[in-house]
Amino acid sequence: MINEKDRNAVRIIELPACKMIWSGVCKDGSNTSESPQLRRFNEWWSEQDKLRRDRFYARDFMWHDSEAGGMAWGLAVAEAPKDTGGFDVMDFPGGLYAVANYSGDAGETYMGIKKWVEESGCFAEDNNSNRHFMWHFISTEAAKAAMGYYQYDFYFPIRIVEGTK
Repeated sequence: MINEKDRNAVRIIELPACKMIWSGVCKDGSNTSESPQLRRFNEWWSEQDKLRRDRFYARDFMWHDSEAGGMAWGLAVAEAPKDTGGFDVMDFPGGLYAVANYSGDAGETYMGIKKWVEESGCFAEDNNSNRHFMWHFISTEAAKAAMGYYQYDFYFPIRIVEGTK
């Protein structure tokens, strides 16, 4: 059971299993602005995202694939479009995630979510190799201009601890 003082630190969401168009793993160690592969994916998904009718939440996620040794970026879709920009379609497993907002020290935020999960008494980290710690950019340019910084959401894969209510 989560004690009352810690209930607003992290939120729990369940992402559905779905198809995801993804960049593939970028092993060159570059960030988004430096990697031609990730830049090309950003251009493609940004155009696809403009075709959406709803704008309630972002559907792109970035993650580091430690097994493959690089960064990847994916766009969750209900149905794969005909034009995937030459990118592959993968099966995203979905599942439970502990989510927190990040706008400062990424390592500190990650460790804060991890600690919250460990101390929750009802959740544990899900170390399934098909599920990764992910993040995405949630700020608009207008919000960034007003606040002076960007915001991200971090998604920490979790599972329910057996025997909890």
